Amino acid sequence: MRIMTRLLVPAMLAGAMSTIAQAQAWLPRQGTTGVDVAFNSTFNRHHYPPNGEEVDIGHTRTLTESFAVSYALTDRVLLAASIPLVRAEYHGDSPHPGTHIDDGRYHGTFTDFRLEMHYQLSEWPLAVAPYVALVIPSHRYPYFGHAAPGRDLRERWLGLFVAKSLDPWIPRSYVQARYNFAVVERVEGIGHDRSNADVELGHFLTPAWSVRALASWQRTHGGIDPIPSTDPRFPHHDQLVAERFVHVGGGVAWSFRARSSVYVLYQTAISGADGHKLDSGLTVGWSTAFVPKED
Repeated sequence: MRIMTRLLVPAMLAGAMSTIAQAQAWLPRQGTTGVDVAFNSTFNRHHYPPNGEEVDIGHTRTLTESFAVSYALTDRVLLAASIPLVRAEYHGDSPHPGTHIDDGRYHGTFTDFRLEMHYQLSEWPLAVAPYVALVIPSHRYPYFGHAAPGRDLRERWLGLFVAKSLDPWIPRSYVQARYNFAVVERVEGIGHDRSNADVELGHFLTPAWSVRALASWQRTHGGIDPIPSTDPRFPHHDQLVAERFVHVGGGVAWSFRARSSVYVLYQTAISGADGHKLDSGLTVGWSTAFVPKED
């Protein structure tokens, strides 16, 4: 069981959306360094108003290259850092007034550093790994516009991974869940903290090939609905909007050598409100781990 949790399962999980390499319920052993590089292409054809219907007010394409590194300080403590480079463009008849980024061209920048610490609370009968994280904007970047690369806000995260091997029932399979609560920097005195949850079911077809099914959920606690441009809060509405959604998807990974893999993930939205609809999200990535030799 230890061989599976320390080698096979982390190789499968590396690169999951919104996590960095090996930052999940089973942490690597002391001295392991993980590196993850991923490219994501997101296309938003529709927007969600508060009632959850789909409206077409222009299309947005976002291209993201993310770079992440992790280090297992001990068998139970993992430190991680990541930053994305985001490029986005908007095409449509409803650009945000007073901003240059909705001009139909790509505009790109690095956005937010994410610094994390994970702790292996248990491995059996459930793998449990709580974590904390800080999200810190790397600099002042545009947050107003359909093609804005991010929200330019500080966040503090508190989360938990829980996973279980399904070997007794479904050989070479596992299930994993994550919950994350984000305390988000207030804007105009308005609170807009956020809850996110993910569920993942994975299966190793062979030692080298694996597949997974994914579902993710978000709800904003507070925030505001879309507002007219005459509202004094309008320049901050992209930061404050009370977005919620449910996404589903799947992926495949190939471990082409020991502790190195490439993976492909696809996700789409099935419901949402107050935000862009994820019509299609494709991620291609590479993940590797450098493990110290056994004494």
